[in-house]
Amino acid sequence: MSFAKAEFTSLKDAVARIDDGASVVIAGSMANSPMALIREMIRARKKDLDLFVSPIGGINIDMLIGANAVRSLEFPQISMGEYGLAPNFRRASEKGLIKLKEHT
Repeated sequence: MSFAKAEFTSLKDAVARIDDGASVVIAGSMANSPMALIREMIRARKKDLDLFVSPIGGINIDMLIGANAVRSLEFPQISMGEYGLAPNFRRASEKGLIKLKEHT
């Protein structure tokens, strides 16, 4: 499909297509992450999402965990890069609040 024939939708409409409990792939980490989509998912109060992270997660995943939107997480690494550990990820991991499957 050429760019001229591509279909576009608003963030609100795109997020409305994501049901609570859906499986969602999130790409990017501290750069090139779809942060507008992440913020819209939080505003829409999405819940029980099963996230698949590629290549690594950062603030994008940490924000969704902090918003209690995540039920499970498959990931190779969650890091805030030079800013250190992802605080919501660490808290949820230590308290067993989300199901984790690490691929390292």
